Amino acid sequence: MVDSRISLMNSESVVRSCDVPGSTLSVLLEDDGRVAYAYLRDGNRIVADVWLYNVAETPERVDWRDRTQMPFLNPKAFCKSDASMRITPQSQVRCTSHGELFDIEVDGRLIARLGRETRPGWSRLAAKAGPLAKPLEVP
Repeated sequence: MVDSRISLMNSESVVRSCDVPGSTLSVLLEDDGRVAYAYLRDGNRIVADVWLYNVAETPERVDWRDRTQMPFLNPKAFCKSDASMRITPQSQVRCTSHGELFDIEVDGRLIARLGRETRPGWSRLAAKAGPLAKPLEVP
């Protein structure tokens, strides 16, 4: 996988995708103006996902039963803050496969890793393991 394609859903949303050559797999990154996630897809089926960052104010708690709040923001206890992390139409996005693992870089920084059937995946901005992401250890 190499560089991504860009799609704009609305004025606040950015979607980027990377295809795995010779495969039905792709990585989809979505920043909907509220929260950002990455998804590993096999055709139209999501086989792995990970929270990347909150755009809206990070909540103290989340009501996981309230499906109207999906995709969920990650609560404060599970987040590192990094105001410089945001996917834009100008961002350089690169996805690299390593066997069954897929690394996602934005502007040269490793921000997430997905593995087939791994939920959740690993995120650079996860402070501790939770329902949306596991911490990604980066040098």
